[in-house]
Amino acid sequence: MLRRVMVTTVVVASAIGSSTAVGSEPIPRPTVAMQVVAEVPAPYAFYDFCRRDAKACESDPKPGARVELDKQHWADLNEINDVVNKTVMPMSDWENYGVADYWSIANTYGDCEDYALTKQFYLRQRGWPMSALLMTVVRDENGEGHAVLTVHTSRGDFVLDNRQPRIVAWTQTPYKYVKRQSTLDPRIWLTLDPNPIPRGADAVATLPSRK
Repeated sequence: MLRRVMVTTVVVASAIGSSTAVGSEPIPRPTVAMQVVAEVPAPYAFYDFCRRDAKACESDPKPGARVELDKQHWADLNEINDVVNKTVMPMSDWENYGVADYWSIANTYGDCEDYALTKQFYLRQRGWPMSALLMTVVRDENGEGHAVLTVHTSRGDFVLDNRQPRIVAWTQTPYKYVKRQSTLDPRIWLTLDPNPIPRGADAVATLPSRK
């Protein structure tokens, strides 16, 4: 399995390196921030992921930072989101690993949380702080669990989703937000209030469930 993950990482990295996407979408207008409520247990599969890859769950030297959403950072987001969505092929954990829920940086195939973890991984490679790249659990239009990557920025919280090509504000998605990783410690999860609060208010993060 390690060899397969390494091969896929090379494939995705090569695709990112040769990508010509530079964020053709205009930088979005400021939006409201998510509001966290209380600490809750993380999904079991997340604990298992951190056990296998402790470095992917480490806190930043200066936790709580958010990214200034300038032209370069917006281009980074669009490039990574586009390449990962097009490179990773959708497949359930039952089909891929023979278990109900298994979180992993994509190994050629993956489901929703694997897409999100892969985007988180490559954005961190670009120098983005972990505190701005938050795994997030939602309920979709059918009430089913789904995972996305929430990006905590100076212009509010935006969502990278394998189900949709464009990066949008969290308030522009059809989802009910359940919990996400904390901006202070990625190993901590917090519940989310579905009602937005004014932009600029402090918000700690929480994280995703799976598809």
